[in-house]
Amino acid sequence: MLTRNELIFKWGLYSAAAWLCVVVQGLLLQRIRVAGVLPFIFPLLAAVPATFEAPVAATTFALGVGVACDWLLPGSCPCLYTLLFPLIGLAASLVSKGLLPAGPLCSLAVSVPALLSHGGAQCLLLWIGGHAAWETGASVAVREAAVTLPLCLPLTFLFRWVRDHTHLDD
Repeated sequence: MLTRNELIFKWGLYSAAAWLCVVVQGLLLQRIRVAGVLPFIFPLLAAVPATFEAPVAATTFALGVGVACDWLLPGSCPCLYTLLFPLIGLAASLVSKGLLPAGPLCSLAVSVPALLSHGGAQCLLLWIGGHAAWETGASVAVREAAVTLPLCLPLTFLFRWVRDHTHLDD
């Protein structure tokens, strides 16, 4: 069991790693266009760290990432990430506890549905707004997932490093 100071240190490190990824997204990935889409790592920030934590902690961290994304990303539907990311975090944690051990394969396995669920949610919002965009939206979601998926491995190693340095007694 981690003491209070160790918990603060652990979640501070997780948050610092996530903010590093946000900075990379904003400064670098927003300028790279592959196959007509930009890599979008925010769904990975909800899924990948969740594979290293228990379901409640993973869901809570993903909720924090979702709230931060809702504040940072202009033009998105209010509360989209706040509602979607905790579900992604919970699912990712449950996969890592029941089906696959946390690591690169598990991260890939949870990243695909995370990216596609984000794309699906965007399509649903367009449809609710009166735009028949399922075909185009699905195409963009699949291309965005394909472009972003290779970034899941560096994120896995970053968050595994955080986990290894904060769970010394495990």
